[in-house]
Amino acid sequence: MTMNKPVLNPARSKWRMIKKERAIYLFMLPALITTLVFSYLPMFGNVIAFMDYSPAKGWMGLNSPFVGFQWFRIIFSSKTFIEMILRTMYYNFLLLIVGFPFPVILALLLNELRSKLFKRTVQTITYLPHFVSWVTIGTLLYLLLSSDVAGIVNNIRQFFGAENRIIFFGNAKYFPSILLVSSIYKTMGYGSILYLAAISSIDSQLYEAAVIDGAGKWKQFVHITFQGILPTMVILLILNIGSFFSSSFDQILNLQNTLIRSDTNIITVYAYWEVQKNNYSSAAAISLFQGVANMILLITSNHISRKVTDYGLF
Repeated sequence: MTMNKPVLNPARSKWRMIKKERAIYLFMLPALITTLVFSYLPMFGNVIAFMDYSPAKGWMGLNSPFVGFQWFRIIFSSKTFIEMILRTMYYNFLLLIVGFPFPVILALLLNELRSKLFKRTVQTITYLPHFVSWVTIGTLLYLLLSSDVAGIVNNIRQFFGAENRIIFFGNAKYFPSILLVSSIYKTMGYGSILYLAAISSIDSQLYEAAVIDGAGKWKQFVHITFQGILPTMVILLILNIGSFFSSSFDQILNLQNTLIRSDTNIITVYAYWEVQKNNYSSAAAISLFQGVANMILLITSNHISRKVTDYGLF
């Protein structure tokens, strides 16, 4: 005599699992609601990129006429906008290639410190800039790089024999260097936290076995430490590439001035100034282009990472 096995309802099984783990789902709920309200609902606003939008036309401007891809044709036919795309790529590529290794290097150096007091002191000092706004950092940089008698950098230069005082914020050629140094200063310490966590999760027995086999510090790093932090590095690299066209907004907006704005603008800052001039449709078209470009970069970089390292976001 054979007994028939009961057929399980997949939907009922999922609800049982949710009910069993309801505390975890309740913790997730605020984050899900925040993401829905501030990330997904605003996507419906992209429709104004295809309209000659004016808030005065109907309720919230919904009676504004549709103009199709008019705004996209206008912005992509603009030589200035093409220059800003190239400049955005240059700035973010510079920050990615030069700035990305610094948190990794800092984490590796901190991991080698044996004095807990000194290690915590260095960590605190390097973490603090993350919690300082770009407004404050921009003000400090203006003071440090000022061309008048209060400018510390120019004072040091003249102490070592320089004749002229450089107007750092009056010439666009100095802007990439200022951008890079300030970005490393603000993000290096906080960015090293994830790498320190990844290093701390590596089994210490692997290092002990490597020492017994005669492996030095470099081989330990290559074969143990690097392999342990590689998944974290890949994920953060993919996320950075996925925000390639929309990052550095706060930083650049607060480091610019009227003298160099036209030569240092990127597309996110340009969209902001378009909103200030009530050109809502143009700004929406620019933002939609950014979103599509970032999505393409994210999917492409994740696909390449899967092929090369077997690690990825999805």
